[in-house]
Amino acid sequence: MSEKIFDKDFSYRARVTGKEGVITVRPEEKGKPAKKNVVDKGDSQMYTTTGQKNPKRVIQLMVPEKSGDMVGEMKKQFDEFVAEMGGTPSPDPMERPLTTQDSRLEVWLSKERHELVVKKTVKLNETPDYGTEISNLEAELRRCLLINRTSLLNACLAR
Repeated sequence: MSEKIFDKDFSYRARVTGKEGVITVRPEEKGKPAKKNVVDKGDSQMYTTTGQKNPKRVIQLMVPEKSGDMVGEMKKQFDEFVAEMGGTPSPDPMERPLTTQDSRLEVWLSKERHELVVKKTVKLNETPDYGTEISNLEAELRRCLLINRTSLLNACLAR
């Protein structure tokens, strides 16, 4: 078996199959682009796939990882794409859960009543130190409010 050494890096798309001790390398043919009707807004994209059986409309939303309100920014981008297609953006729901990482903490925004509803759950049989547990939930609540500040500000301005 001979060995070929290349003096430059390269990449190559191919299908490799092995059968009965024989390795077959078949180059992949360059196909049609998978996306058509591409619309870019910042880093986000909307496009239609070119699949023959089931073409789909795809919206890929991208926000910075350190964004203060990821959900709010994604909704804003989504509404821009919907407007681009000639549709009307969906209204914010009257009540919706806000993002939390802890299942023991539920935070709801009620725009209709202009209320922020917080439910903390501490299980008595799992936690001997209730004060520390409640303090941890308070820290998670502050983080949740920081992440969702755009939604909260919009709810305040909607009065």
